[in-house]
Amino acid sequence: MEEITVNLHNHSDISDGTGNYYEIAQAGLNAKIDVLIITDHNVVVRGKDSYYYREGNKLLLLIGEEINDPIGVPGNHLIILNSSREYASAASDPQTVIDSVNKEGGITILAHPFENAKKQLHMKSFPWSDWSAHDFSGLEIYNFMSQFKCGVTNFFSLPGHYLRPINFQMGADENTLAKWDELLSMGYRVSGFAGSDSHRFQKKVGPKTFKIFDYELTCRALNNHVYIPKPLVGDVEEDKKVIYAALRNGCFFVGADMITSTAGFSFRADTETGIYYSGARIPIGNSATLKIRIPEKSICRLISNGKVYKQWESVQSVPITITEPGYYRVECYLPYKNKLRGWIYSNPIYFFKG
Repeated sequence: MEEITVNLHNHSDISDGTGNYYEIAQAGLNAKIDVLIITDHNVVVRGKDSYYYREGNKLLLLIGEEINDPIGVPGNHLIILNSSREYASAASDPQTVIDSVNKEGGITILAHPFENAKKQLHMKSFPWSDWSAHDFSGLEIYNFMSQFKCGVTNFFSLPGHYLRPINFQMGADENTLAKWDELLSMGYRVSGFAGSDSHRFQKKVGPKTFKIFDYELTCRALNNHVYIPKPLVGDVEEDKKVIYAALRNGCFFVGADMITSTAGFSFRADTETGIYYSGARIPIGNSATLKIRIPEKSICRLISNGKVYKQWESVQSVPITITEPGYYRVECYLPYKNKLRGWIYSNPIYFFKG
């Protein structure tokens, strides 16, 4: 399996970002990621999926969409990937959109579902409220900008968050992780995604314009590390199919690369029928061996059926035999700036009796 980095949920000047496609692609090349996906609000620009090249590096820029109903209840933002049409006109009915996207093999992700910014700081929140919706592909368990919004406690802490945003990122949202486990325990196959939600805000102070949360910063900070069966070949349409298939199947993990690189993390299951990675649904047989490999020693938790199945305080490689059906996923934590931070979140491997 090949590991690639996919940075998801970026906004350009087509909606409320400040960079054009070329500028955003150059930021991705600077950060040396493999794929960058732009999801502007309620608009899709067709024909812009493209490879960008520079100094021996290449980046695939893909275009999706983030929809919401501008005249309805604030929130219920839905990210749509790999769709043949634009869905903004149907944003008031998320379930119809989800069903339609599923029929064409696309991906639907609930964006920043438990966002809760401080109103006294004049920051707006856009949480998900339509929990009657079902059969969506995943949740944004970690949204960079939401963690910024939720982490600022008062006006005095605001400058530090703006100047050193990475120092204040604590990890995936705990409410979203709890909801994710609730859905998984009910038998739903739901993947956990990372979203930058980058806009590159610009603030003018006197004659100078300051860029805040630059695209390159968010590209380096938080990514989806995706496993694909073979290297990308440089053909847009062929590579796009491979990437979206892996994302739809949950064959990836979320990595807070701002702490230190998460590349090389591995979570797999060795069974009587073969070797499987995140997103796989397989019969457990008599038993299965889960193998976890971590780039650095960290606190590692194996989560199953809504509970911590096992925790290791300082490990880099773990084999563990399991015998019970259910889902199993991994969380890794590292100390950074004297605080324990969420670092890696795998997607589940699903076991059933068979």
